Amino acid sequence: MPPLIDNENVTNQSLMDQEKKSAMDESENKSNPEPTSVSMNPDNVKENDVKDECLSEINQEKTCTGEDAEKEEEEYLDILGNGSLKRKILRAAAKNAKRPISSDLVTIKVEGKLEDGTKVDVYDSLSFVLGDGDVIQAWDLAVALMEEGQVIELQTDARFAYGEKGRKPDIPPNSSIAYIIELVKKDYPMDYESMSAAEKLKYGAVRILDPATCSDTAESLQKLLESRLKCYNNMAACQLKTDAYDAAIKSCRMVLDVQPDNVKALFRTGKGLAAKGETKEGLMYMRRAQKLDPDTKVINQEIMKLSKKLQAESQSEKDMYQKMLGQKPPAKTNKQSENSSSVWKWTSVIGGVTIAIVAMGITAYRHLQH
Repeated sequence: MPPLIDNENVTNQSLMDQEKKSAMDESENKSNPEPTSVSMNPDNVKENDVKDECLSEINQEKTCTGEDAEKEEEEYLDILGNGSLKRKILRAAAKNAKRPISSDLVTIKVEGKLEDGTKVDVYDSLSFVLGDGDVIQAWDLAVALMEEGQVIELQTDARFAYGEKGRKPDIPPNSSIAYIIELVKKDYPMDYESMSAAEKLKYGAVRILDPATCSDTAESLQKLLESRLKCYNNMAACQLKTDAYDAAIKSCRMVLDVQPDNVKALFRTGKGLAAKGETKEGLMYMRRAQKLDPDTKVINQEIMKLSKKLQAESQSEKDMYQKMLGQKPPAKTNKQSENSSSVWKWTSVIGGVTIAIVAMGITAYRHLQH
């Protein structure tokens, strides 16, 4: 007898086989999905490919633009935010390097180039007090953001370099300059009070030439005083060139307070006053300078020019006052014509009398001969 078959077991086994088969079919369909009816259309395929390609290019372009912008931003730092002063780090500083602060004594190595490639401001070692205005503004602003040992490229407009005037003979007016700057070292702020006269002369700033210590000798103090006066005189000359007349007069008076007969200070005070329209006062200072140095052509020429200007101003004032009072200035041409006519009149009379006398003499002489 054949063995008995358990129908329930057979049924369960068949159901299990069907579930396995359907699960295998589903995994096969997932691994090899059938193309949809839309993808089978050639036109749709081309359109989708073009769209995908365009999107890819746009995304790539956005990515590139963003990377370039970030790269450019990393290279140059717009210090003031208006594009007039930018820097790029060429060599980074050490990890523990520190930035200088205002009043620190910094030493830099610097080389500048104009737009045509001309080299300017080339210094292997230049020391200055940060923030004191001893150098151009571009250096003061840029070095304050540097760290010791760092090298940067600095691009500056004329406004933060040598401005509209330039610097004769090498830097033309309104020149943009590119600098390579290395911050060699930074030192703590200088103690001016403890400096000797020789050290003060070395750094040469006007405001540190004033105080003196008791240990300084009379000779060193005299040198210090002379250097101080030279600084003020030179500063006045620069201020006159930049039309800063009030500042120039103030600098000259700092000299005249110590040396009342300083010819240069007298001359520059006169120029400053005349430029402000105070011609009479300016001429007074010029004449004082002329008495001390009568052979200087520049002083003599300036006095002649100011004398003519003062005369013209005085005549202009007289004419203005006469107009205010309703009076007309005298006509010079009429007086001259009257004078000339009277001269001719008397000349004619004298000439006629002389001729008559001569004629009478001749007649008498002839009468006596007969």
